[in-house]
Amino acid sequence: MKPAKPTADPRQDWTDALSITSCLPLCVPDREQVDQLTARLREHVGRLVPQVGEAINDECHDTADRETARWLLGRVDHTLRQGPGPDNRTAAVHLEDLALNCRALAAICSHKEETGQLAAIASSSTAS
Repeated sequence: MKPAKPTADPRQDWTDALSITSCLPLCVPDREQVDQLTARLREHVGRLVPQVGEAINDECHDTADRETARWLLGRVDHTLRQGPGPDNRTAAVHLEDLALNCRALAAICSHKEETGQLAAIASSSTAS
């Protein structure tokens, strides 16, 4: 199968992936569509991981947000190494994991670009 051309919008790819996997575990989506979205999301994630790594390294102090971002990078690495698995169901679950990972990485990168800081992903947002 020819590799899928990545879209310019990772948001559209993760939205599409989460949409087609929303029926799990009752219904497994079409494998061809799963494979195409998986290929595109792997490319998006591959571009985002170094950016999040840089954001982590830019922080001077260990914070809950930095530790959570490190955990996410570990989870992303595990998901990428794990691959789609042997059957259609595991491939769809892998796609869902990639979509969630991509969305989280993009949120960290976006927040870093906007504020210069890691996203407040581990702390509550209760203002007193």
